[in-house]
Amino acid sequence: MPSSMNRVTQPAMNGWQGAILTVNLSSGSISTMDSREYVYQYMGGRGVATRLAWDLVPSPADPFHEDSPLILMTGPLTGTAAPFSGRTTVCGLAPQGWPVPWFTRSSFGGHFGPALKYAGFDGIVITGISPDAVYLLIEDGTIQLRRAACHWGKGIYQTQQDLMAVHGRDCRILAVGPAGENLCRIAVMATETESASGQGGFGAVMAGKKLKALVVRGSGAIRIADPKRFSSFCRLLANEAHGSHGWPRTRPLNRDLVEKYGQRYHACTQQCQVQCWDARYYRNVPAVVGKGLHSGQVDCIAQLFPGPKGTFYDWNIGFEAGFEVGRYANDFGLNHWELLVGIIPWLRRCHQEGMLRDFDGMAFDLSDPVIWHRLLRKIAYREGIGDALAEGGVRAAGILGFGQEFIGEFYPAWGYAGHWDGHGDHINFIYFPYWLVSALQWATDTRDPISSGHGYVQNVMGWSKSCSPVEGLKWDIIESLGERVYGSRDAFSPGSGYNAKAYPAVWHQHRSVIKDSLTVGDQIYPRIFSLHTDDHFARVIFEGRRIPGPSFEHEMYRLATGHDIGEGEFETICERVVNLDRCIQIRLFSRSRNHDEAVIPYFSAPENHINPLVGRPMSMKAESFRRVLDEYYHLRGWDPLTGRPEGRKLEELGIGWAG
Repeated sequence: MPSSMNRVTQPAMNGWQGAILTVNLSSGSISTMDSREYVYQYMGGRGVATRLAWDLVPSPADPFHEDSPLILMTGPLTGTAAPFSGRTTVCGLAPQGWPVPWFTRSSFGGHFGPALKYAGFDGIVITGISPDAVYLLIEDGTIQLRRAACHWGKGIYQTQQDLMAVHGRDCRILAVGPAGENLCRIAVMATETESASGQGGFGAVMAGKKLKALVVRGSGAIRIADPKRFSSFCRLLANEAHGSHGWPRTRPLNRDLVEKYGQRYHACTQQCQVQCWDARYYRNVPAVVGKGLHSGQVDCIAQLFPGPKGTFYDWNIGFEAGFEVGRYANDFGLNHWELLVGIIPWLRRCHQEGMLRDFDGMAFDLSDPVIWHRLLRKIAYREGIGDALAEGGVRAAGILGFGQEFIGEFYPAWGYAGHWDGHGDHINFIYFPYWLVSALQWATDTRDPISSGHGYVQNVMGWSKSCSPVEGLKWDIIESLGERVYGSRDAFSPGSGYNAKAYPAVWHQHRSVIKDSLTVGDQIYPRIFSLHTDDHFARVIFEGRRIPGPSFEHEMYRLATGHDIGEGEFETICERVVNLDRCIQIRLFSRSRNHDEAVIPYFSAPENHINPLVGRPMSMKAESFRRVLDEYYHLRGWDPLTGRPEGRKLEELGIGWAG
């Protein structure tokens, strides 16, 4: 077993700690690299991870190769008082990716990232494969690899409890479950009771390295360049924030569940400062499938496990059973989104068409929570039909040999189920022309473009009368905000069709880089809409200056780090990261425009909802979309024939060596 390492300390920088921990599990070697080589050019988080990946990802690309890196990065705002900060970004080759394991990213909340910063590290790069199961212990200046044979095979919850019993309840733990250990392509790594890096299959990458968990305790601090002004500005942003998801309101708690199980709002990330309808905590919920009582958090898509009546997801096993089944999925380490919006709806469609009669002799009865538990276990342990489903829905259709004609109803591209795009998922209400921006983001990404898509489609829908009939804004106000932010009223106009959609797609992809690099919450930033101003454009008055909402992240970055760059240069960093990411995909997988256009059939199907503007569902017109894609490539400086960045663009961004 490798010996411990006393960390070679780097002088701390403002906002950053100055060191990235590197661990080679094959040799057991532990060292550090100086993060100041990367952070000023790549911001932090996703940006730095992308630059590291250029040097480290092997070719041919295999997420389970011992040289393939698993990169966990924080950002300059992680662990600070910045409102809605504290997430951790994960990057690497994604087993879930289709038809190849695209290099991509995921992220998770909780308190792990801040603890890592307090321990003195801006991130961790993990390579190699340990000969035996291990966990990584980081306690300030001491880093150790410890044996984990006694934890291997256990669920994520039990693993965390056992490790806290050894290292104290104040440590922060990121762990994998049986799904990861069995190399399920839809396995997550998770911390606390619900926070997980859901998309990508990075739980399988971590477990494939025989790494069961990372345990962190940090007692240090993060130096801020201008602490008083930073604190004052953060307070202004916290007061400016609206309800959940940045929308004008937050859904109220359920009185019955408050009385029965103490339902309460519960932040899923360290510095979240609003009551969020997607993050609620429950205690002493009685088991239905097993025995005893369960307590924990329900975030985001996990609210679909009960099967809400009157929705597309109407299996209706009830709150108690749904809560318990969600806990099983967490403990096994399975991707909720892939299960609830991809695999299960696809299987139900196959059953309705007579292609799937049962699950290995179990009745196909989604109203039975026992069936749910058994199916999740089969996936996590790769038993029977679960062996194919563990490959993710797209691959499973090919392996099982049925339902391939239906898989396109749920999966736009790259191996990920639909999200905020008007077609795949039936949760979010979005209609034409707004999902055209999502379509551009899907086309040019490597996974579901959740952090880009939220900023545009979730914002415009949430602030419209369509989703917020009382507090929602009139369309003329929303259009005026589109002109202010994107330079055109058509960017937000209901009747704009294909006009002015390319620029918002680019703009919000840059915002995605900012959020995953600083790191700050995807659901709140960028700030555009407001009920606190007469014109409904988000802003605060700071030291006599009017700081507009889209500039909040830049101002926090500047005050925290002392890196006094203008917003133009801040934007250039985002563009540099997006282009370098594209170059990685080209080098590893020959990414081209042909790949990007693979999303067209999905969006050419009618949208899920009756479009209130025309009274019927709308579909994409392929040639019209191709013209918008041309405009997107032009804005990016990419060759419209190949979809590759032009050499002059890469030189302009200081990464000509990537061409």
